[in-house]
Amino acid sequence: MKFKHPKKIKRTLAGLLAGVIMTLVLLLIPSDILHRAEYIFYDGFSKYLSDHEESHSEDILIVDIDENSLSKYGPYNEWTRETHAKVVQNLEKGGAAAIAFDILFKNADFGNRNARRTEKVLGELYPDRDWRADFNKIRQSYDYDSILVRTIAQNNNVIVCGTFSSRTDYKHQSQWMPLSTGNRAKQIRSRPVFQLEQVSDPSQIEEKDLLDNVFPELSNASKNFGVVNATPDDDGIVRRMRLFYRFPNSAIWPEEKSQVYPILSISTLMHLFQANPDSVQIIPGKYADLGKPFAIYRDSSGILRTTYPQITYPMIRRLLQYKSLLSQEPQDSLAENFVEITSQVQALKNEDGSVTILTNEGDFDMDDEELSDYDREIIRFFQPEIQNLREGESCRLSALLDFHYSKKRERWVSNFSIFSPDVLDELFQADTNQICGLKPGEEIRFGKRKQVPIDEHGDFILHYRSAYNIPAQQRTFQHLSYYDVIEGRIPPETYQGKIFILGSAAPAMFDFYNAPQEDHFPAVLVHATIMDNILNNDYMISDFPHPTLYIAMAIFAILIGLFAYQYLAILLLICLMLLNVFISFHFFKNGLYIGCATYIIEIFWAFLGSFLVRFYFENRDKTFLDKSFKQYISNELIDQMLNSETLPRLGGEKKYLTAYFTDIQGFSSFSEKIGDPEKLVVLLNSYLSVMTDILKEEHQGTLDKYEGDAIIAFFGAPSPLKNQRRNALLCALSMQKNQLLLRARWKAESESGKADWPDSVYKMHTRIGINSGEIVVGNMGSETRKNYTIMGDAVNLASRLESIAKQYGVYILVSKEVLTGEQDPDDKTDYRNEFITRYIDKVNVVGKTEPVQIYELLASNTDEDAGQFKLLVSFWKKAHELYFAEKWDEAIAAFEECKLLEPHTQEKDPGSPPTPSEVFIARCQTYKLNPPVKAGEVWNGVYKATEK
Repeated sequence: MKFKHPKKIKRTLAGLLAGVIMTLVLLLIPSDILHRAEYIFYDGFSKYLSDHEESHSEDILIVDIDENSLSKYGPYNEWTRETHAKVVQNLEKGGAAAIAFDILFKNADFGNRNARRTEKVLGELYPDRDWRADFNKIRQSYDYDSILVRTIAQNNNVIVCGTFSSRTDYKHQSQWMPLSTGNRAKQIRSRPVFQLEQVSDPSQIEEKDLLDNVFPELSNASKNFGVVNATPDDDGIVRRMRLFYRFPNSAIWPEEKSQVYPILSISTLMHLFQANPDSVQIIPGKYADLGKPFAIYRDSSGILRTTYPQITYPMIRRLLQYKSLLSQEPQDSLAENFVEITSQVQALKNEDGSVTILTNEGDFDMDDEELSDYDREIIRFFQPEIQNLREGESCRLSALLDFHYSKKRERWVSNFSIFSPDVLDELFQADTNQICGLKPGEEIRFGKRKQVPIDEHGDFILHYRSAYNIPAQQRTFQHLSYYDVIEGRIPPETYQGKIFILGSAAPAMFDFYNAPQEDHFPAVLVHATIMDNILNNDYMISDFPHPTLYIAMAIFAILIGLFAYQYLAILLLICLMLLNVFISFHFFKNGLYIGCATYIIEIFWAFLGSFLVRFYFENRDKTFLDKSFKQYISNELIDQMLNSETLPRLGGEKKYLTAYFTDIQGFSSFSEKIGDPEKLVVLLNSYLSVMTDILKEEHQGTLDKYEGDAIIAFFGAPSPLKNQRRNALLCALSMQKNQLLLRARWKAESESGKADWPDSVYKMHTRIGINSGEIVVGNMGSETRKNYTIMGDAVNLASRLESIAKQYGVYILVSKEVLTGEQDPDDKTDYRNEFITRYIDKVNVVGKTEPVQIYELLASNTDEDAGQFKLLVSFWKKAHELYFAEKWDEAIAAFEECKLLEPHTQEKDPGSPPTPSEVFIARCQTYKLNPPVKAGEVWNGVYKATEK
């Protein structure tokens, strides 16, 4: 069978194959590179949504050690822990559901240090009295640690935090060892903890060395404990948080049994759910199952209660009466969009033994006829508890529970976040007889299981909403000032049923992370975001690359590469990439990140593979001519010719360039010692390969030609190079450093028997001369053979500088123009501020009438040995001043001091010529006998070189 268009079919099949291969090659790219590319789009999507969508949490509030609090109470390090106790007391009085500290309390001395200081002062003031007997009273007046511990112990809803630290954070083993043991875990008595059996693959949970930054008394007094470790991604941005850690570390204590510890956010939620830690299941790569979030249970005294703080069972019974109302969409009237289910009711035991019922309507006696039916119902329900109250004690019988209809969410929303749609649905379907039939210790749970998505390492991707550095009313989380809470400036009802995280967003506290939507994002908001995400099932799931989209994008890209031409292909390629961005953003907005950069790279690679095949078939003849033409002129000129579609002409143009000459010192002598021409070629090729790569690849220099062992090059053409002088200086330093490595390599080859180089090879030195100025550059040669080269006085001077460098005993000699750029039209930077140089001489080189100021390039200011070179230069300047002042004896003495600091003496660098200090000592001795000018004449300091 014959096809009508065999070439096109062949081209199509080859293009499809190439596109598929290129797509598969993408899978070989290291994952960290692809992740960094994905971060660009992930962060961009996050920032766009945070800038354009408002999201407010009504459940989680931040009690902020803000600038106002710091200005009122002074610097934070001067605060006592009683300050935090006052915050806890006021929040608890208002009915807070949970109070989580994102504040570390590492140690406590319970007032001992201040008491000892006070005892000492009192002893000095009143030496006749023995103050040791009063030490405990003095200590108690300073014991703010105990105040905080007692306050937290009295309030059953406080969660404190610590961190897992590393052994490297401490200098001595005696410091970190006590923090690493199983006994430390018992001291802290962390709650909740999970057993390794609850993790499907415990090896995936990161082990930590030290349980740190909390003192045991505080942890024991709290309801729960969680850690606040965070591990940013490679670029320093916190996109995910590790939810669980193992401790103790089996690498330190292999005989100890590790347990799994949650972070602060999970510990707080476990408190709110009052879930049994033993029921939690952790499956790395899938989810952490925290169970159903809400329950009704009967306690040991026989009273029905709920697991969520501040919500009592009578409130649930009242809520069930509104089942029909809350199951349908309300009408448009504002009144029907809001319903109050229950109000706040408390019972207070008075000093005379009577009980006062505190309600929003006022204070009443227990038998007051003005009490509502609901008030009487809850009084009857809690009668045993009310009777057991002590004088001055109170108990909360009911909290304010209301619902409003959210048109944005299209559902009823409660002021208690626990009443999510799934919890309400199961509550409304519950059998009240089954609830009433519960026995002590039994419970019924409601809602969907909180299966928190985690990756294989237990990391949770944060679904950030707003930024922080925006107007306060636009933030996701409301911030309350520490000062306002302590001073009672906020209505107590604000606290009821809310989750509070205590931390700081003040710049002075330096507790910040970098987040996708902004830098300097308060760390306390990271924990708030995790809790908000889990409470509202508002997760960000990562699923990339998505197979279906991956294949579809590859096919489209291949078809564009095969059949679309020129500008249409580029346009379609851009449209396909934009379509990919739109699709990715759509899913991201709905909590699924399917990737973006990966597909863009894949589209480009698939397109490139198929397009190159088509290009090959369509341009075979042109490619053949191109390859043939490259035999005669350089690659740079071929590229210029192809881009401009013009042939190179004879002649050139005058430009400001930097000429660069190198030569191996004494090459002729040690080439004779090598003897074998083939060995000499091997050595020279090895040397020239390294130096050429440094010139071309690292510093964008242009290689003109090789002349034996010499390299002739230039910077600034054919492509303009703004920092050409700097590149030339860096190139020279790099060549000298790499020559040391070459010498070491050649010596190692000889010692290992791989080669037999003479000793002179290990002492090889390269001299470099550099000059900048107006230079003619262009295609020069005949009609049949052209070369891109340079010529002019500036070029000749660079050559002379390389040559006369040996007279001064230096290896990098540059003109003043290279350093200052006085004639440089594009770059006026004085590189004497970046590089360490020393002024060598003002010299008339052979073939030049005007003297040239020449400098030795010693090092960069960032080099390790820069300090040594700077010291040399400081001594050299003093000696030079004496030299130009014709104070020969003093100059000789000064140069003798310089000689001790010279880097290339025979002792330090065998094979080196006399150093500049030795050269000038000899010159001073000569001038002392034969002054450079006659007596009475002024010497201009110019030295005339007699050799090229």
